[in-house]
Amino acid sequence: MNSHKTIILHWKGPFSCEELEKKSDLRRGVYLATGKLRNKQTKNIQYCGITEGSFWTRIKNHHKVHQINRNQEFWLAEVTYPRRFSRSLLELAESIIIYFWQPELNERKKVYQPLPLTLVNHWFKKDGKPRLIQHTMCKELEDVLCWDGELWRTGNLGVWED
Repeated sequence: MNSHKTIILHWKGPFSCEELEKKSDLRRGVYLATGKLRNKQTKNIQYCGITEGSFWTRIKNHHKVHQINRNQEFWLAEVTYPRRFSRSLLELAESIIIYFWQPELNERKKVYQPLPLTLVNHWFKKDGKPRLIQHTMCKELEDVLCWDGELWRTGNLGVWED
């Protein structure tokens, strides 16, 4: 039996392509590409990916991301727990998001169940301030996704200021 892991991601966004290019120092984590696809009316999370390098370098030439031709924006997540991690941990986070959310442009990882994992998503504005109210684009991606191999447990976290 696989051990159950926990990952905490801090998401910032949404960033336009132009803003992302200016923040080319941001690196190593998970990203979401949102917007509208050709002949589709709904703005949605279209793709989830990972990078060990710069987000900008990964995204600027990504063949899937360029299929989002309207309202293209990006959300970037850094792993805050555990402090030390490898590519395989990024892949675990990516796998649970793709399997649960089923982004249209992701093909792999949509069919196979992820390994047992609890993923905690904390959402922030571009300037790093906590989002007290979830952005409409990511509202349906739960703050907590927990998959034990048999059952899903999901939920949103309340955010309170002192």
